[in-house]
Amino acid sequence: MKRKSFTIALFVIAALLLAGCSESTDGGPAKIPESAAEETKVDETSDSRVAADDASEKIDDKEKASGKKSLAERMAGKYSYHYSAQDGSDEFYIMDVVPFGDNLYAYCGQAMPEDDESLEAYSFWAAEFIPYDADEMKSRDGDTVSVNELCFSVMSNAGMYWNAGTKGTITLTDDGLVFEGFEDNDFLVPEYDDSRLFLKDDRVEDAFGYLKHEPGGGDELQGFWILDNVGADLYLKFDGSDLYIYRKEPDAEVLFVAGGCDFDGRSFLCTASRLGFGGQPIELSGEYKIDDDILTLKFKDSDLPEGIPANARYSRVKDGRVHVTENDELSLRSESFGMYGGSRDYDELTSQDFYGVFVSSAKEEDKCTPALDKLAEAGFDGSCAVYTPDFDGLNPEPYYAVTAGLYTSESEADSVLSDVKAAGFSDAYVKKAGSYIGDRFCYIMHDSEKIEILKDGAMLRGVTLTLPYPADADSMTADLLVPKDAVFYSSADTGSFGNYEKDDSPYDWIVRNYDLMHEDIDRYLMYGPALSGVFEVSLKEGRITGYYGAYWWD
Repeated sequence: MKRKSFTIALFVIAALLLAGCSESTDGGPAKIPESAAEETKVDETSDSRVAADDASEKIDDKEKASGKKSLAERMAGKYSYHYSAQDGSDEFYIMDVVPFGDNLYAYCGQAMPEDDESLEAYSFWAAEFIPYDADEMKSRDGDTVSVNELCFSVMSNAGMYWNAGTKGTITLTDDGLVFEGFEDNDFLVPEYDDSRLFLKDDRVEDAFGYLKHEPGGGDELQGFWILDNVGADLYLKFDGSDLYIYRKEPDAEVLFVAGGCDFDGRSFLCTASRLGFGGQPIELSGEYKIDDDILTLKFKDSDLPEGIPANARYSRVKDGRVHVTENDELSLRSESFGMYGGSRDYDELTSQDFYGVFVSSAKEEDKCTPALDKLAEAGFDGSCAVYTPDFDGLNPEPYYAVTAGLYTSESEADSVLSDVKAAGFSDAYVKKAGSYIGDRFCYIMHDSEKIEILKDGAMLRGVTLTLPYPADADSMTADLLVPKDAVFYSSADTGSFGNYEKDDSPYDWIVRNYDLMHEDIDRYLMYGPALSGVFEVSLKEGRITGYYGAYWWD
C-alpha cells in the first residue's frame, strides 16, 4: 500500500522552501449531614486509589520511621542556571521547587540580576513534575525520579498547559538538580545536550512571596485537612502562620495557593498567591470551628479561586498522607490547553488577496486536465484548478477555474500573462480571485513525535499549514486537534494512509500508528512513516473535521 504522489505536495514544498520555513487518606473522612445544604458534600474516595495507596503504606510507614525525608521533600529549594544572553549580559534560569506532600512543583523563570542579592524573574511560569512511579517521589533513599513536566502560565496561555508535557529525569546531587531528557525543552536542558545542572541558589525569588514561616495562632488547625471528592480532593495545610491550599485535577493545571495568616480567635486573614500567577495577591478571610477532627471553614469577602468552596467541611488527615498524582492518572483534553488547544484564528492565511491568470473553467474538475497538462508542459508549475466558491472574488456558483498560478499581487500576475498567451491561451486574462474562504487546508508533518494523544482527540503540534492550492503566499505553523468524531470523507483514498484498517476514524488511525511508532517501528515504517507527509483536511477553528487525502512530497 504505497501512498500516491500528489502534484500539490510538490508545490507546497516548493513554496515552503521559497518562504524559508523550516494522594488520599484511608482515614474515612466524616460525611456532611444532608441538612447542611449550603456546605460542600464530602464524597467517598475511589476504591481503586485507596487500594493503590494502601498497597504502599507499610513501606511508606517504615521509611518515615527512618526519619529521612522523601525525595520530593529533599528536592525542595531554590536553584539557578547561569548563562550569557545573546547580547553578552548575565542572565539566569531560575526555579523555586515546592512540594505538597510528595507532589512536586516549581516556580520557574528567567532573571537578569540587578544586584548580587536577588534573582527576580522578568518572565515566569509554573511547572508540574508528575512522576511515572509515585514511589520514586516518596523514596527516602533514592535520588532520581522519572517525570512528565507540564508547564502553564497565566501570562502566555491563560493559566492552562502549554502542551501535554515532556518526559525526563531529575536527579538530586550535592550541588543541585540534574535534569536529563526533556526533548525540545531549552529551559531544563540545552539544545546542544540532553542534561543541565541547576545549582542551589538562595537568591532566587520565592514561589509564594506572602508566606511568613513563623509560629502562628490557630494551634488546633495545624496539619493537613481534606475535602474528599472523587474527581479531585482539596487539601489544606496549616503550618505555623502559613496556609497551603492544594488540588490536582486529572485534566487541569494544579491549584496551589499559599500565604501567611493573621489569626484572631476563630477567624483569620490570609494574604496568598497562586502558583503560576506571579505575585498577584489573593485575600482570603475565613471563619472556622473544629469538632471531632472535622473542620468547618467559611471564606467570606475573599478572592476565592475557582475550585475552592466558600463553605465546606474538611476531615483531619491524621497520618499526614497526601495522594501523589502519577502520570497515568492524567486525562488531558484539548480544553486543557486554552488558546493553543485547537482553537485558532487563521487570518494569516485567509486575509491575503490572490490574483490568477485564468485560461478556462468547467463544471467538472476532470475537464480541466487538458488545460492543466498544457500549462505544465509550458513550464507553469504553479498551475491549478481552483474551486470558485473557495475565493470571495470568484463566482459563488461552483466551477473549476484553471489558472497559471495564484499570485499575491496583480503586477506579478500581469508579468506572466504574455507568456501564458504565447503558450497558446490567447484568451487568458488576469482577475482578482480575492481571499481564501474555503475550509480545506493542507498540513505538513515532518516529525510525528509531536503528536499528543488526549482524552478527546489527538493534538498535532507545530505542523505547517498551507492553502490546498500552490500559491505565492507564506505558510504558517499551527497546532491542530483531530477530534474523535473526525471522519475520512468518501472521496478519500484510505489506501494512501499507512496502516489504515477498515472502519478506522482518523483518530483511530493516528492512535494505531502512534502506538506502532513507539512499540513496533518496523511495522510502522512498512509503508513509510504513516504520520508524516502532506494531508489535505477540512478545518473548523483549528479542529480537523475530516480528511480528504494523504500524499508524499516526493
